[in-house]
Amino acid sequence: MSRAELSGDLITYSGADQPVPALVADRRLSAAALSALLLKDPSYRIARREHGVDKVRAMLARERPSVMVLDVHAPALFALLDASDFGVRMLLLLDPDDDPSIFAGARSQGYLSRRASREALQAAIAELYRSGAYLDPLLMRVRGRRAPSGLSLRERQILVWIASGLSTKEVARACAITPKTVGNHVNNMVQKLHLRHRGQLVLYAAQQGLTTV
Repeated sequence: MSRAELSGDLITYSGADQPVPALVADRRLSAAALSALLLKDPSYRIARREHGVDKVRAMLARERPSVMVLDVHAPALFALLDASDFGVRMLLLLDPDDDPSIFAGARSQGYLSRRASREALQAAIAELYRSGAYLDPLLMRVRGRRAPSGLSLRERQILVWIASGLSTKEVARACAITPKTVGNHVNNMVQKLHLRHRGQLVLYAAQQGLTTV
């Protein structure tokens, strides 16, 4: 993939207070289609459009959007567009049948199905901005396996993260909660799934196809 293929749109909202998203894709057509999805709501408009890695990075660094929505296929772009470079939260679009290892490889705080509707995209952006985490339930059904039943959305998010190798402190920072609260969520999941300790929880997540060991 050439460096010139990255495209990004900065979107603003003319209504009530809303997060400002930047929509970034590895194809111009993908970026345009993603923006068009939001632009079906007349309250949204494109404030800036850039093509090429350097110009997109400069736009992100300068404009500092609230959330960056990434529709990319090349894993190398995860490092290239590390959210920590810009201090913004990342929402990564995935296909429900994507390889589960992508959960462990992407430095993202949010995951949304590429099949999501405009309303789902808006809701994911708002939730990621509000709470610092989002995990589309559609993505919990990986390779024909069903998501753990009885777990809340927050518990499913934490399960994916700790099973991907994040520490309790890292999960706490991502969720804007205390490490003690993360520990409480972990203990609740262990009890709900009739397991004995955190290690079994990680293995359970791997068996469900939610991550890789």
